[in-house]
Amino acid sequence: MWGCGGCLGIFIILAIIFGACSAVFVNSVDEEVNGTKEEQKKNKETSKKRYKVGDDVTIKDVQFKLVDAYYTDERNEFADVEADKVLVVDMEIKNNGDEDIPVGADVKAYADGKQLESYPVDDELLDGLSPGRSIQGKTGFAITGNPEKLELEFSPFSDFSGTKAIYNLEP
Repeated sequence: MWGCGGCLGIFIILAIIFGACSAVFVNSVDEEVNGTKEEQKKNKETSKKRYKVGDDVTIKDVQFKLVDAYYTDERNEFADVEADKVLVVDMEIKNNGDEDIPVGADVKAYADGKQLESYPVDDELLDGLSPGRSIQGKTGFAITGNPEKLELEFSPFSDFSGTKAIYNLEP
């Protein structure tokens, strides 16, 4: 009834419709993961800027504030790592999103560009955080030697855009 040309035409039309739907879906997923163009621009600006103790930064519905950074003389006898100094960072995190988020594993510290190992401290911040709630706690890092430059890097565990807030530390 339709012949070869009719079937081929229907196949081409279906392929075009499928391709258009796929493109819309891919764009939607890309915006969900990486944010809108405006959010991506803001994320790049956040990653370029350097912050200091007391500064608030918001990345993808997670508000982060570095409250303090200091050295402590306290040592944990069960720690797996030897430390000349222990850097303690006190931070506050607020979940402005709609879903629970993990907190505590979203900070890293660097000494002269080298990532530091974590060090167990009192009031260690490893928890989950409900929407609209905030939490304050600490994380420790083992330091060997006398580094010239210390930095703290915050990147929410739930964010896949690669956005980071970098704090210059002067404990």
